[in-house]
Amino acid sequence: MNQKTKITGWCKSHPKQKEINMGYTNYWRQYNNFTDIEWYKIKEEYKYIKETCKDIIEDDTHEDNEIVFNGKGENGHETFVLNKNIMTVKEYPEQDLSFNFCKTRMKPYDIAVWYLLCFINRICPEISISRDR
Repeated sequence: MNQKTKITGWCKSHPKQKEINMGYTNYWRQYNNFTDIEWYKIKEEYKYIKETCKDIIEDDTHEDNEIVFNGKGENGHETFVLNKNIMTVKEYPEQDLSFNFCKTRMKPYDIAVWYLLCFINRICPEISISRDR
């Protein structure tokens, strides 16, 4: 049995699957605005993701300075939102404006979220990424 089969089998048959997956989250910290060159590369990679993951993600991007998507239908959870520019206004006093996250519950679109974050981290190493894994 290969690693992928083990993980898939475990997720489908584990009696506490819902408890385990409820909070599964991807995290990233963005301290600065993306440059025009970085943003162009990120948007180009996102085009690739949209093409290759068209059966699992639903694009909801409406502005040039954002990337917004979720899983399709029942395979969606929290919407992934990435902005070219960092937030500058706090919604509450203790808010860390660099901190971002997207809960996916390990649904199929999680791979698109993680792939994009890994790509971003490769071209912008100052963007730290992590996940509940």
